[in-house]
Amino acid sequence: MKVIVCCLFIIVNISNNGKASLESFAPTGTKTLFEDTTKNLEKISCYRPCKFNVKPKRCHYNFKIEPTIQENGKPAITINGMSPGPPIQACVNDIIIVEVQNGILNQDLSMHWHGVDQKGTPYMDGVPMITQCPIAYGQTYKYAFVASSPGTFFYHADSVSHHSDGVYGSLIINQPQPLEPHSSLYDYDRSGENTLLIGATFPELLTAKLEDVSELPPDALVINGDGDIAKVVVMAGFAYRLRLINAIAIECPVTVNVENHEFIAIATDGKPTKPVLARSVELYPGERMDVVVRASQEGGGYWVRAQGRGACAGISANAMLIYSGFNYTSMLQEHQSELENSKWGSDIILGGQMMESLQELSLASNVKHVYLGIDRNIIKVKETDHDFRYFIDAIPKKPYFPAPLTLQENGIVQINGKSFLYPNELMLLKPWDVREDFICKVGDEEKQEESQCVQVLDGAEGDEFEIALVNEGFGSNDSYTFHMHGFSMQVIATWQNPKNNPISKQDFEKLNKDGKILRNLLNPPMKDTITVPNKGYTIVRIKLDRGGNWLLECRSCALSSLPVAIVIRVPLTIPKVIAESLPECGSYRPPDVLLN
Repeated sequence: MKVIVCCLFIIVNISNNGKASLESFAPTGTKTLFEDTTKNLEKISCYRPCKFNVKPKRCHYNFKIEPTIQENGKPAITINGMSPGPPIQACVNDIIIVEVQNGILNQDLSMHWHGVDQKGTPYMDGVPMITQCPIAYGQTYKYAFVASSPGTFFYHADSVSHHSDGVYGSLIINQPQPLEPHSSLYDYDRSGENTLLIGATFPELLTAKLEDVSELPPDALVINGDGDIAKVVVMAGFAYRLRLINAIAIECPVTVNVENHEFIAIATDGKPTKPVLARSVELYPGERMDVVVRASQEGGGYWVRAQGRGACAGISANAMLIYSGFNYTSMLQEHQSELENSKWGSDIILGGQMMESLQELSLASNVKHVYLGIDRNIIKVKETDHDFRYFIDAIPKKPYFPAPLTLQENGIVQINGKSFLYPNELMLLKPWDVREDFICKVGDEEKQEESQCVQVLDGAEGDEFEIALVNEGFGSNDSYTFHMHGFSMQVIATWQNPKNNPISKQDFEKLNKDGKILRNLLNPPMKDTITVPNKGYTIVRIKLDRGGNWLLECRSCALSSLPVAIVIRVPLTIPKVIAESLPECGSYRPPDVLLN
């Protein structure tokens, strides 16, 4: 383990002109960690059976991201001409290296590895101006990190528009079969063939539009891309592990079921759970769920359906569960109309936050309580108070009211009455250069005049936070999905007001004081993506076991206005050799509304 941790600090060859490389900084005696023992590795990736006592591999990928006209005539932003992009498959302890070239003219880019904890490599998390400089047009950034934890993950562009236009793909980290806690429940785990990646397509590119795109609905859902119908081939009597991923960036939960078959859910967001039998499962944007399907029929073909809700209401996507030897041509021709009117599953739908951790967890009794009030607010400002310029040192100190504050007639989503502002300098590597007057501490936001600020929650390694995300519901009837970078959250409570009344901070504190908040402190599910129901709350606990700057964000909230996020800041010293190898941002500062 010490060798692996040591090697984490040497993965630093970030750009084409980087000063360091994996090989040049490999300590004596550990260089075997970086050896490729598979011939033609770049062509076949690292998808293989994972075994004990085998040297880890370097799994190398080259991504060129650029606008493309697809075979169906639709424009998209693709990775190597594909959307979704190439699937990444690796074994635990492999090193994943992805060289990302930005081919989007006049657009900055960064890539986030959704659910990957980035132990030892916080500068690979992919958040512009927080952990890295954005990748400018024509430039290449080399991401490198250790696949330290097994599970079902995916990757996507940090920008919601780029993500929605096609920049996403699956990322599966496998481990030796004896280590899988639920391996007795299934016969086959073919993650390369049995991963269903659910995305959404739009009638036009969001990246190309300058106006508000929040009201532009998707026109279709897709499973594993907008090509041939995805197929899962099974043999009667055997059980198969399926990996379901909601890779949609906007607020679009999907319900998934298989005609005449049941699921056994065994994991959520890459973490194992107690097995739960269900006919239908629900995934919010960014959520993943691993399920087992037994081929309990004698033969034939059966539809797998992903039905959208929220922003995707009324649209769906289909895949096939095909028994070996079945001619599915007749299924396509004869049952399409029947498919449109069918209803499978049940009214009881299993969600990830309803599940329980496989093992009992040890929760600290001494925790720091944090309140995050989430709501859509209408900000009333005078026209003369508008300042359409981005903050730079040359601009005098004055209240700053970005245009979206009043361009959005129904208001903007905020946390504790503030909108997030990307810092003026790279926060992880140059915290001393981040302007203090841009920062507001969570809980003390009222001390900040501006409506936008870098919302920071400071902690120390070893701290444990209990964060109450309260969707107050005075300004909207929307639920919101949040993603935690770098850490898994213990989801100890979720509740929605049955009377559909808004809930204030005082209401929440009274419920808490009166003991009416039921917390699962025994076996809460471990998740990195959660939903906060309207006029309700979700309470999570996070243990800060390593340093870095980690974003807790509502991605889809910022699609049409301003970012909605906080940074959990844990002190960390980046070795000088690494800091000097990472590219600097220079003098150019893109507006934060374009970054998100």
